[in-house]
Amino acid sequence: MNAFMVTLLMCTAVLMIAAAAMSGFAWTQSTYQGFRWWTVALWLNTLTAVFATLDSQPAGWPWAQWLLVPWPILCLLGLRRFHSRLRLPGSAQADLGMLGALVVLAGLAGHMLAGTMPAAQWPMAAGSLALLYAAGVAWRAPADDDAKSLRALGALWLLCAMPVLLVRLWPYGETGTSMLHIGSVTLASLATTFVLLGACSRRTERALRHSRRRLRVLANIDMLTQVPNRRRFEELAGRALQADPSGSAALLLVDIDHFKQINDKLGHAAGDRALKLVSRCTLDLLRAQDVAGRHGGDEFVLLLRRSSTQEAMRVAERLVSHLQEQAQANALPRLSLSFGIVQMRAGEAIDETLQRADQALYEAKRLGRSRAVATDREDDDEKPVFRSSQRLGLTSS
Repeated sequence: MNAFMVTLLMCTAVLMIAAAAMSGFAWTQSTYQGFRWWTVALWLNTLTAVFATLDSQPAGWPWAQWLLVPWPILCLLGLRRFHSRLRLPGSAQADLGMLGALVVLAGLAGHMLAGTMPAAQWPMAAGSLALLYAAGVAWRAPADDDAKSLRALGALWLLCAMPVLLVRLWPYGETGTSMLHIGSVTLASLATTFVLLGACSRRTERALRHSRRRLRVLANIDMLTQVPNRRRFEELAGRALQADPSGSAALLLVDIDHFKQINDKLGHAAGDRALKLVSRCTLDLLRAQDVAGRHGGDEFVLLLRRSSTQEAMRVAERLVSHLQEQAQANALPRLSLSFGIVQMRAGEAIDETLQRADQALYEAKRLGRSRAVATDREDDDEKPVFRSSQRLGLTSS
């Protein structure tokens, strides 16, 4: 077995491994649009190498080499689908038109100029022009996160088109020209496979990162009201309290009065609008350093950092006033709220504070709702002493 056949067998083996890797990736992983075009292009090159290996007469290779011409155009068609939002220069119709023109013109030139150059050089020249065309399109891609990989492909294809110049400078004969063509396409195909698989992996990694971000949002945010859920509120409140003097925060537990009647009379859509309106009004009034969350059902919880119960009372009054101004615009009755307000103790856990605020809220409901109730004094061994505010606005109808 001569050196040319050994080289050809190695090229065939490399192409088969690369094509099998692409096919295996498609079977085992979630692929993207355009991946099939790349796989077809690689198997077409592999088929050419197999034909050349089975043909014992090197003079018969040039006809098989025509199968090497389409692969850069097929890869380009796959890139157009893979980067469908990137708007690569030209169009798929122009790519196919260029491929057809190259094959027809190179075939006619080979027939009309027979004998002026070895037959193997005509498909090689057509393939080089196809590579130059694909390289130009990839290199002119608009700036994007994937522009580097596209320009890398453009540079690779440009380099792969250069062997046609070597043939013109140093005649290799029929067999040498065929081997140079198949060898350069093999190396370019292998490198292209790595670049394309890398592009797929990067896109998959970005999709996973985006999915993780969405999952974190879903795990931390109440999707209806767009405020932190109870677990996330406790996390944020814990971080905030660690940065503030102990016992310096006030906590408000807020309940929408007669929320069940809103659902029963106006429907659950109206109930959802009421919840969203309360959360929006709350976020409008709070400072950036304060923390809000949905405590569950129709209850919300607010942590006012470096505040007293008196300041929390004023926040409750402003919230009710703002809420009732906005209710009519949302096709809702004039809503009223009840508040349980407590001052955090030094070293107290947020769960314990919430429990005390719940007692104050229960007292506000017992007194007739639409009011804020705060603790005046609360010792460990005594029951809480509540102070009731003035009624806050109108009761809900």
